[in-house]
This record gives sequence, C-alpha cells and structure tokens, in this order.
Amino acid sequence: LVAWAVGEFEYIETTTTKLEKPVTCRVYTLPGLKEQGRFALEITPRILEYFSKIFGTAYPLPKLDHLAVPDFDAGAMENWGLVTYRTVALLFDEKTSDLRFKEHVAATVAHEIAHQWFGNLVTMEWWDHLWLNEGFATWVGTLAVDHLFPEWDTWSTFVVDDMQRGIGLDSLRSSHPIEVPVNDPHEIHQIFDAISYSKGASVIRMLSNWLTVEVFLAGIRRYLKKHEYENATTDDLWNALSEESKVDVREFMNTWTRVIGVPILDVKEADGIVTVEQHRFLSTNDVKTEEDETVWWVPLGVYPKPVSILDANQTLKNRSLSFEAPDGPYLFNKNYGGVFRTNYPPSAIARIGKAILEGSDLVGLSDRAGLVADMASLSKSGHTATNNFLNLVQYYKNEETYVVWELLASRVGEIASIFAENERINQGIKLFQRSLLDRMVNKLGWEFPEGEDYLTSRLRNVILRSAGRAGHEATVAEAKRRFALFIADSANDSILHPSIRQTVFEIVLSQGGEDEFRHVLKYFHAAPKQDQQVIALLALGFVKQPELIAEVQALAISEHVRPQDIFYVLAGLAANHASRRPTWEWVKDNWTTLSNRYKSSMSMLGACVKYPLAQTSDKSLIDDVKDFFEHKDTKDFQRALDQAVEGLSINSAWVEREQQGLSEWLTANKY
Repeated sequence: LVAWAVGEFEYIETTTTKLEKPVTCRVYTLPGLKEQGRFALEITPRILEYFSKIFGTAYPLPKLDHLAVPDFDAGAMENWGLVTYRTVALLFDEKTSDLRFKEHVAATVAHEIAHQWFGNLVTMEWWDHLWLNEGFATWVGTLAVDHLFPEWDTWSTFVVDDMQRGIGLDSLRSSHPIEVPVNDPHEIHQIFDAISYSKGASVIRMLSNWLTVEVFLAGIRRYLKKHEYENATTDDLWNALSEESKVDVREFMNTWTRVIGVPILDVKEADGIVTVEQHRFLSTNDVKTEEDETVWWVPLGVYPKPVSILDANQTLKNRSLSFEAPDGPYLFNKNYGGVFRTNYPPSAIARIGKAILEGSDLVGLSDRAGLVADMASLSKSGHTATNNFLNLVQYYKNEETYVVWELLASRVGEIASIFAENERINQGIKLFQRSLLDRMVNKLGWEFPEGEDYLTSRLRNVILRSAGRAGHEATVAEAKRRFALFIADSANDSILHPSIRQTVFEIVLSQGGEDEFRHVLKYFHAAPKQDQQVIALLALGFVKQPELIAEVQALAISEHVRPQDIFYVLAGLAANHASRRPTWEWVKDNWTTLSNRYKSSMSMLGACVKYPLAQTSDKSLIDDVKDFFEHKDTKDFQRALDQAVEGLSINSAWVEREQQGLSEWLTANKY
C-alpha cells in the first residue's frame, strides 16, 4: 500500500536508537496540533524496536510517518512508511483528553506498525486470508502495548473487549468463518469485522498459548523470512508454525478458522464425576443437528488439573470427556485463553462464587471477567436462567478491578436496557445496580489525584457512568452540581475531569431538558479537539424529549458532524430507550440521504441499520425491517442487516422468556 499526502502540515520527529539502521519517526498534523502527537511519537520507536526483535526482521524503510487526517473513514490505514489515522486514533492531550483515548492511540499505533510486517512485508494472497493481516495485527499489537505498559493489564482488557466482540458475533447464524471465501467485490468490506479482527486475534492468542508464545514467535520468524516481499496464505503460516513446533498446527486450527461458530462446553456433575460435552453455541439457543457436526479441538484449561487428563494442553478432541470431580471449586478455561463459552451447573457456580467472595487465588482477574461474560451471554441465549447470572453477580460485591467492573456494569446494565419496556424489571434491576455500586461510588469519589494509577482512573468512570444510568441519587446530584460549575467556568478542568465529562453530560441530559441540551451542544460546537467533540456526540443522544431527539438526529447528517462520526451520534441514541424507535423511523425516513451519503462507505450504512436496533426488544420491528428492505439493494450491507434482524429476535425472545422469572427473583431479593 502506497500513500502520498499533500497539505499544510507540521511535524515532530524522533529516531530509533536500538536498530542497526536508525529509522526516522515523525507525526504529521495540521498546523497547531503537532504536540498532541507527542504520545504516539514516543511509543513509535519503542514498538518498531520491539517488533524488529520478536520478528527477527528489521523494519526495512528509513522512515515511518504517522499522519492525522481530520476526515477519515476508517480508524487507520497501514500504508507502507506513511500510516494515516483518524485524528482521535493518533492525537492525545494529557491535559484535556479522556484517558480511554490514550489506550486507543497506543493500540491503534501498535496495530498499524504490526501491519508493516503482516500486510506490507508479507501480503495476503487473496481476501479469504484477510484475517492473517487483521487478526495477527490485533494480537501482536496487544502484545506490544502490554510490553510497553504492563501496568495497564492489557490482556485482561482483551478478554473483556476483543474476545467478547468476536464470540458475540460468532454466536449468530449470520456470522462467517474466519477464512471466508470472497467471490464478489461487494463482500470484501463486509468482512472487516469482529470475526477477522477480534475472533482472529483470539484464536491466535489461543494457539500461541497452546504452542507457547516462544515457539509461536519462532514460527512467525520462519514465516516472515520465507515469504518476505511475497504473498502468503493461512496454510503457509500453519506450515511455518508446524515446522517450528513439530506439531500439526493445521489439525488444531482448521475448525477454528474454516468453520463458522464457536463451541459451548456443557458441564455436568454426577456421582463424583465431571462430564464436559461440546456443541455449537448459538445465541438463539436453537442449534439444529446439521449445524452441530463440528468437533473442535478445545484446550480445556481445567484448574486444578485433573490427574486423569494426561495431555499437558488438556485438548478435548472428541465430543465429550469425563474426569474425577475435585474436592473444592474448579475452573474451565483458566486465564480465559480458549475461545468458547462454559456452561457450569449451579453447584459449580456456587463453589466458584464462594471462592470469588473470599478472594481466593484460584479465580484470577481474567477468570472473574470471563465468568461474568459467559454467564451473562448464556442467560441472554437461554442456556441458563438470568437469575442464575444475577446470583453470580452477588458474589462480586468485594470486586475492585476496572476490567471486571467494566463487564459487570455493562452486562447488568444490558438487562435494564433490553427490558426497558417492562417497568417492574427495569426499575428493579436499577435498584439492584445501585446497591451493587454504592460502595464503589463512595470509595472512588469524583477527584482524580495526581499520580493515580491508570486503571483506577478508568474504573472511576465506569462506576460513575453505571451509577448515573441506574439513577443513583448522590451521583446524579453531584453530576448536576459539577455541570453547573463547569458551565460557569469551562476552562477549569478540575471541576469536570476529561475522563468523566461524557458521563456527566449523559446524566444531566437524561435528567434535564432544553437548557442542558443547549449547553452540551454549545460545548460540541466550541470544542477545539476531535476527541472532545466525540464525547459530546456520544452524550447528546441521551436526551428524553421528542423534539430534542429529532434535533440530535438532524445534527447527525448536518454539516457540523463529519460523515465518519455519525456512529457516535447513533450509539448515544441507541443507548437511550426513549430514542431507539424514533431513530429507526428516522433512518427509514432519511434512507435516500443516508445511502447517497455513504455510497462509498457501506460499513457506515450498515451501522445506520444496526445501531438503532441493537438494544431493542420489540418483536414487531423484525417484520418492519424486512418489509422496509424487501425491494432495496442490500448486497453491500447484507451481513449487517442479517445481524440486526437476528439480534432483534434474540432480544425479544429473551424478554418473552424471562419476564416472569426475573420479576419473581427481584421480588424475592427485595429489589
């Protein structure tokens, strides 16, 4: 990939110090912005040096430039030696930026630099092998960020973010295999999704753990050396890894990359024996016999390791396996390295929950996060009752880590969101949330002390955002107080720290009216930096009044919002129960405008379909969506459309199935 960029730019530069041939690294921006590229510039030589070392091949060009592009469709593009970025993916201001953008910049820069090897030095043979580029760059980019910033605990975040995105999409019938045949140009952009990136990275992480990271990287070095300046396929990678490891990697990996879907492990206990059986996991929980023929090679990760499982990697190669039940609690998928869901019986969950409550070392950070993710997903699909998930959550009352709280907050919040039409359940879940969050709200407060560690700062925002959405009185009151002070003195960042600004905007907009809306809109128009505009766009969708919702919708396609930024507006509107149906109606009414606007960026058009429907449970919308698109050309966003309809079906089935059981649980537990 070759790029030229012409414009009135300024730049800052540095040079690598540990490479045989020094590489000049620059960050180019529009005038006045170059210092916001300082963080990206500081990490660039360190990432180049790290990759040159672990890949065994030096970066071959004399320079590597990063360019911030104000209007840019993708997140970034890995053009050889001149990488282009959305502004928010490259620029970060230590004083005025929300902290989450720092991790975003680090991850994006590392991902794009990884492509200088996986993509540019060795290029995929055809689009079937897109995942070789994107899955690997996501995995090794995470490896680099973890190397640079071990205190961020990046792999635990990977479990919460990338793994859940990948497994979530792959639990739909409308998913696709990682290696997907591409026979039509219209199909190409539709596979730049969570399967190619997130599931791809997750199975690479699983394989690297299975082989050991050292052996895996030695195989990567072999692959790069053999295929540099050439095209390569997935089989070429498997061959290199097999030669290095003396193991048939293809036999292990083919089901993971060439077959649609992921497995669920059903665990049963009887007479001192634990039996595990694998099947295909579907979020609709209606897998047909012909859809359930795959037997994956699954690294079980049972901990403590049973004596009767002799294979060091504990690889399940058959439909089922039994072993002696240990005396105390046990885990499958220790450290959450395997790409599957585990469905434990209630007796096992109770023992694990007790270990969590007692702070046992048995259940590590990734284990606690993964358990929440699995149980929440299985309750949504109907593999277990939602009250079983809520019972599990109660064991987490002493939890204090960002990664686990991010999942706890989002998955319990999702119940309130999807069941928004049922006032009893919605309000009961919010009361449950408030009781869960109260201790952490009081512990963390609103101030960001000098020198505070990164994850604590991130945690504070998760707690306050969740408390605000749940209607926690003290949080709402303090948000309103700080907002009033901020309006009077918006230059004073200490009143409203950048990392909680979006949260406060959300709270006051959801609780307020015209005045609050005008102030946040004014902030958006006046914001000098794109990341500040982004937090305003995300928050504006939380207004409740129909006329203000309509104004936000109009803003989304106005000259004031960059076409690339529409999904920030749609994300806010989708999170707000009051604006979901109106936003779907708005999409239909403005379809001609939207399809013309995004005719060269069909992934954006797909987002216009998916976002308003993602958290909706109204079954009548399924036919409405199908009827609307019946005579329209949908081939450029068919996957997104299929996924939106399937998601609607899953949400509506969840609500129908659980209304009585959830109401009874809430009443019995006094919520």
